[in-house]
Amino acid sequence: MNMEKINSQINPAYMFPASFTYANALCGFASILFSFRGEFYNAAVLIIIAILLDVFDGRIARFFKATSDFGKELDSFADLISFGVAPATLIYLSELHVFQTTGLLISFLLVLGGMSRLSRFNVANISDYFLGIPIDASGMFIAALVISNIELSAHLIAFIVVLLTFLMVCNIKYPSFKKIKDKQKKKIFLLAVLFIIACIATAVVDAGKLIILLPGFYILFGPILEMENPERLKNNGESD
Repeated sequence: MNMEKINSQINPAYMFPASFTYANALCGFASILFSFRGEFYNAAVLIIIAILLDVFDGRIARFFKATSDFGKELDSFADLISFGVAPATLIYLSELHVFQTTGLLISFLLVLGGMSRLSRFNVANISDYFLGIPIDASGMFIAALVISNIELSAHLIAFIVVLLTFLMVCNIKYPSFKKIKDKQKKKIFLLAVLFIIACIATAVVDAGKLIILLPGFYILFGPILEMENPERLKNNGESD
């Protein structure tokens, strides 16, 4: 990319959607600071806010026809801060610090997996689906664990972190919901019904746990849709 093209992308039309990306990164940075202060709930809420900003920046850019390579790279840096570094810091300081250096390394897997996930996304140019869970889904699940205040052992949380890392770098296809195949609609509809039932049941028992259901069900989407065609996972592996 030459300097003229870069300069053409740094103008008010492009900077308006980019302001949401900057705000996303700010929330991630603030979340890290709150984690170090021991204010884990606030740190988790900031990650959720960052996710909302991340959703809006791309849509606003497309609405104003202001998508650019600059914005794409900027978004990746912001996502790594808010959904990689911030959740890793949060889960280490709130839970995995009991394992000391081992806990630090396990927490860092979220950063490592996030870096790999974002790099693959930027070079793959796939818009119909995601290969592996998006980094923001991983970050949301970590934030939801803290917000919902579910009592889990540190060992189980460490396993969840390893699992999220694997899911970010695996070849399981996750729906982007931009384009949904007809044969997938029944399974998605069934999952949506189960999600609503689970929300109602959870709200009756403990409404505070509701937030964990959204990322939890999305994480299940990929493997369930993958099972509709067992050969697809095999083919994905052979194509690497």
